Amino acid sequence: MIASRGRPGHRAVLMILIVCLVTAHGCARTPSDVETGTRLIVQLRFAGPVNDNYHYYVLIRNGADPVGENGPIAVIEPPYGNGFATGRNTATAGFTDFVEYGRGQAQPVASGYGVYHVPGGISGDPNRGVFAARGEPDSSQPALGGTLLRFELGLDRLAPSTGAGEPDPNNGQPPRFLQVNVVATTTRPSNPVVIDPSKVVDAFGDRASLGSGYVTLDTAQAGRIYQSNQTPGDPFYEPEGDPYPSDRDPGIDLVAWSIQIAQR
Repeated sequence: MIASRGRPGHRAVLMILIVCLVTAHGCARTPSDVETGTRLIVQLRFAGPVNDNYHYYVLIRNGADPVGENGPIAVIEPPYGNGFATGRNTATAGFTDFVEYGRGQAQPVASGYGVYHVPGGISGDPNRGVFAARGEPDSSQPALGGTLLRFELGLDRLAPSTGAGEPDPNNGQPPRFLQVNVVATTTRPSNPVVIDPSKVVDAFGDRASLGSGYVTLDTAQAGRIYQSNQTPGDPFYEPEGDPYPSDRDPGIDLVAWSIQIAQR
């Protein structure tokens, strides 16, 4: 689904440690110190090859919200705000963290994947476009000209910043309820108020449903896999050929996704 027309008011596995020489495109990355705990295993499949010059975001809202009163949605028209995503409303942050894939990021990342946090967390303002870099995911797989993106992220990576006065919606416990969406876009417009004709966007759901396409995960359900399907009307429906405003770029067209709640 693609949503906002601007700033709203509106997955047993034996762990194998792989040592590899990281090139410009990288190799499958596994952390040297494997931690225990819950992680998200995210896989995204696109209709065409992933383009390293584009921007691919997995947006996460850590707000202890079991029903999804707010969550991340794609920005598709001016005012663009941060150029890629906002929230369903402005009562709280539409997202608090995200993983980005692409070679045009603010932080240099060998794997191509970067982890970012919104200053202020659930009380912050992601629309400002100011984000704190938090390194790379715990494990990741480069696109290498293929159509798949895959990474693993520990829930501990979503913790509020210490010493910054950020509220902790989970009261010191690991995050349980998370709102998640994926936004793939060709550009992040430099001018927030002028239409960028080269901007193509896709996100969870279909183009016809202009609303909140994010999903709510319950991380207490260890082993559960949330995944897309091809059934119109289903909450996890993910069709092919639905980027906005057109399907002219298959590298943006998200056709299948899965998020597994895994225990290490």
